[in-house]
Amino acid sequence: MRLMVRLATPLQILTTLLLYAELSLIYGVAATPPALLVQWLWGARAAWPGWLQLPGLLVGCFAACFVFLLCLCLTVGIFRLITCAGTPVGRFSYYSLTAFQWASFNALILAVRFSVMNFMRVTPLQVFFYRLMGMRCGARVQINTGIIGDANLITIGDDSMIGGDVTLICHSAEAGELITAPVTIGSRVSVGLNAVILPGCEIGDGATIAAGALLPKGTKVPPGTLWAGVPARQLRGPRGPAVAASADGAD
Repeated sequence: MRLMVRLATPLQILTTLLLYAELSLIYGVAATPPALLVQWLWGARAAWPGWLQLPGLLVGCFAACFVFLLCLCLTVGIFRLITCAGTPVGRFSYYSLTAFQWASFNALILAVRFSVMNFMRVTPLQVFFYRLMGMRCGARVQINTGIIGDANLITIGDDSMIGGDVTLICHSAEAGELITAPVTIGSRVSVGLNAVILPGCEIGDGATIAAGALLPKGTKVPPGTLWAGVPARQLRGPRGPAVAASADGAD
């Protein structure tokens, strides 16, 4: 234990450097096609009318940004398939190889979140990206948040809506360990603005999670019910109240 305490900071630095190297490779590969597009536009501009050269280059540069968006999603998805399957389920130490797998996988999601995700919100591209990352996502799902981690442990049914800036994660950090559990969201579920859904939650078909609600770890939401509050409690619905576990220690 004392050895692990002494090695904690060096291991964290090493892990950070490895993740930076991983992301540098991903960004570099994804940026190559848009860079080639800009290079071609720069060479071709001489043949354009003088009045068209500047606006043409600017339009081309912004188009290259969206090419980068598509390339980054595909690159991250391919890299994920090659290097790691996703967040593992269970309980493990911060300083284990399993924890590094968790960090590496979520670094891929963050690479997209912090660069291009806002241009993808409430579009089929966002659902496509999360499917690439292992999310089981039904038909006609609408997602309006980038605050999603552990995508491979998340299931969302048909016709469900995840509102703006919802936090949806499948891990918590407790007493030196990471604890992960799947999250299942049924069909025709509505999750309101800024709601928080923590690991192990199960939301039944047709349920509504109100804006700003916090579902503690392990909450079982019956079908067709309305939940609100911090922590969330059932306000109305066809069935009795669900039992919610404590959210202490969740990050």
